[in-house]
Amino acid sequence: MIRLEQVQKEAKNFLKKYHPQNTLPIPIEDIVELKMNIGLNVVNGIKQLLGIDAFINNGFTEIFIDEFCFKKYPARTRFSIAHEIGHLVLHQEWYKHIGPKNVDDYLEFLDKINEEIYKKIERQASTFAGLVLIPTEYLIILVKERVGRVPNNEEPEVLVGLIQDLPTIFNVSEMPLLWRLQDERIIKRKNFY
Repeated sequence: MIRLEQVQKEAKNFLKKYHPQNTLPIPIEDIVELKMNIGLNVVNGIKQLLGIDAFINNGFTEIFIDEFCFKKYPARTRFSIAHEIGHLVLHQEWYKHIGPKNVDDYLEFLDKINEEIYKKIERQASTFAGLVLIPTEYLIILVKERVGRVPNNEEPEVLVGLIQDLPTIFNVSEMPLLWRLQDERIIKRKNFY
């Protein structure tokens, strides 16, 4: 079982190693392709066929990305890429043996995985992705600049007008930003979906 503190530590180490420049937005695509030598393979119909936006193969050489999502939702695609790297960083040994080799193998992978384990590793990879693309120190600084203080469990509606530019600054969609604001207890945890 990987604890939150471990995911946070791994995300910080990842950024230190692959993006020591510490600038925003985090260039996840360049990190993956140029520094990690992992190909981004855009494939038509993955979302329709498999019900997902992206996945990494168990050899960690390619991330397969749905073409429609890649073209239509670039910020969401960035999160998907960071999420898949989360599997590499957090679940490497397990994923190497259990993970899918390619698109054809993905459905078989889903059939053989325990649903509870799958939910946990997906949550961990998403947490990793959020921490990488929306680093805590930047999130705190930017919120404090806009609000004048670091809010503590505020109603989301109170802050929305003050922080509406943050998805653009981090180059992420709104949901990962909301998750990070909740995780840092800047806003109250609510279900938005």
